[in-house]
Amino acid sequence: MESLIWILAGALILISVWAAQCVSQWWLLLAILVGGYLVVSGFTGFCPVQKFLRKKLGEKENDHDEIDD
Repeated sequence: MESLIWILAGALILISVWAAQCVSQWWLLLAILVGGYLVVSGFTGFCPVQKFLRKKLGEKENDHDEIDD
């Protein structure tokens, strides 16, 4: 699950950089938002995208692939 979120975030950043070059520089806002969210999620540990994907994929909350400290 975690790798899926990293792939999605990386793809969104790459798409926004490409769109900023080809369409409009306003697309860089998407890269800034995704990057900022990754930083916040790293500090807080809360990720609504993960919660959304678990709900859509039918995975239970207890079946997570995080490592407990």
